[in-house]
Amino acid sequence: MKLPNNWKQEWIAFLRWWRTFRKRASLYFHHIQDDLYEIDKVAHPYLRAFTALLSLLVIVSVLIPIGFELTPELISLNHQIEIGILVGFILNFILRLVLNTDRLGYLKKRWFEGLFSIISIALLVDILFSFIGFFDLFLPDTQNPTAFFLSFLKGYLLFIVFIKFLQFLPELLDRQKNTARFLVYSFLSLIAGGTFLLMLPGATMDGQGLFFIDALFTSTSAVCVTGLIVVDTATHFTLFGELVILALIQLGGIGIITFATFLFMFISGSLGVGQMNTLKDMVGEKNTNLVTSTLQKVIGLTFFVEAIGAIGYYFSWQVDFPTHGQRILFSIFHAVSAFCNAGFSLFTNSLSDGVNATNLGINITTMILIVIGGLGFTVIWEMIHTRTERTRWRKRLSIHTQTVLTTTVILISAGTGFILIMEWNQTLAQYTWGNKFLVSLFQSITTRTAGFNTIDTGAIGVSATLVMIILMFIGGSPASTAGGIKTTTFAVLMRSLAMTIRGYDRMELFKRTVPNRIIFRAMTVILLAASCISVSTILLSLVEDHGFMDLLFEEVSAFATVGLSRGITADLTSWGKFIIVVSMFLGRVGILTFMVAFANRMDTHEYKYPEETIMVS
Repeated sequence: MKLPNNWKQEWIAFLRWWRTFRKRASLYFHHIQDDLYEIDKVAHPYLRAFTALLSLLVIVSVLIPIGFELTPELISLNHQIEIGILVGFILNFILRLVLNTDRLGYLKKRWFEGLFSIISIALLVDILFSFIGFFDLFLPDTQNPTAFFLSFLKGYLLFIVFIKFLQFLPELLDRQKNTARFLVYSFLSLIAGGTFLLMLPGATMDGQGLFFIDALFTSTSAVCVTGLIVVDTATHFTLFGELVILALIQLGGIGIITFATFLFMFISGSLGVGQMNTLKDMVGEKNTNLVTSTLQKVIGLTFFVEAIGAIGYYFSWQVDFPTHGQRILFSIFHAVSAFCNAGFSLFTNSLSDGVNATNLGINITTMILIVIGGLGFTVIWEMIHTRTERTRWRKRLSIHTQTVLTTTVILISAGTGFILIMEWNQTLAQYTWGNKFLVSLFQSITTRTAGFNTIDTGAIGVSATLVMIILMFIGGSPASTAGGIKTTTFAVLMRSLAMTIRGYDRMELFKRTVPNRIIFRAMTVILLAASCISVSTILLSLVEDHGFMDLLFEEVSAFATVGLSRGITADLTSWGKFIIVVSMFLGRVGILTFMVAFANRMDTHEYKYPEETIMVS
């Protein structure tokens, strides 16, 4: 079919006009896109702040029904916050969509969020005008479809916030120039969060929440895996409060940054060199290239041992629990607390009641978890994976592992012997011979930073108490959940002392020469620890009306993150509690680490002054 000439001319003219219009429109919208790009760069920080505010509203909305008794006023406030969350979520998505230059690509990537925004708009209209009944039509079987969607939306937003934090973590690690200071700040942040949660009315049985100083004390004790308590954990806290304490113990034991980095690796699969260098000291790994694998081993070993411990507790309890779920909760709580050397218990008298004190299964499970947690991840993994050379049947362990194992065995054996002899006719008089040995062994192990007890610590004699103070001061091993000056520090000092007396000018251990800088570091740690304990004990004696032995025991227990007490913790004044809080914190992060974090470091001098002797007698 042949078209008329005038039609062809009209068509050609239309095509020319269309090309001209497209060019003009493209040029016009190109300028708009450039303007939007510039606006997006300026608005990006404000959008991030808006997202943070929205996340804060979500957290508040979640905590209100959990942490407070729902009065009509709080229900109304929570309803208004939920409307604010809906409006904020919709505006956040629309603004980001408008400012994005590639809107189609943005919609493809965020299609789920876009669908949520559409549903949120429908829900907002339904809430404000209450005449559509949109959710009642599509979710007729749900008792409260609006609450169902809002709960789902808040859960989604919390998940997004969590993912954003993990994505920000590598950037945060790259910025750190002082690893020690970063470690200190991470513990302080965790303590602050735990203090806030424990102050909520829903955390305590009386519905009042803890006072600030008590919440700070409990949170610090949990994060620093100490176990000293000012209120009875078994009767004072609700399930929410107990779960908060459990989470603080777990995160404090392995480190919140360590755990968060592991989750980031689980999602992304890798870390940068700078990030691994920051984490190197946190996971106790000298080789930067092995930080990733060490981190995976730490988390994997922690959860595996705790799971086995929970199973051991579950089948060992001889206590009648009201429900099956409570038996599981008690098993998990005590497994985490024992492995992390925390000492928190859901029994009023810890494990010293008549049912648990001589329960062989409970005692063995607790002691194994304490010892494994106190040996250190480096030692445990080396013991597991040390390969036997073909030409030799004997395994070769590092000097660090040999020192830790030897010192641990000596301290446990010596502590058991001393306590058994000194308390034979005292606190152990009512037990059989076998139970006397079991109780003595348990006290010797738990004294080195665990904090559980199977006898009344306040009834122990002065001589055995002094032995326990020495064991608490020494503590566990490096790169572990334990506190104290550490077994290796004690071993290096004792070996150096012996060799100095014998006339050696160097220190040898297990057929290896130990560098002088290790000896200097050990002496520094011991002097700093002794100074901190001395000053804190003097301050406690000024503000507290208790016996010197009780105060010294309390202070050493706090600094070494043990958690044992002679029954004075709950009676401390606010100033006394604050002194103990500082001691627990310094003991957990390490007083040398704390001082390094805020000290002005000097470069090593390239020169050396002439040597000259000084008289020391």
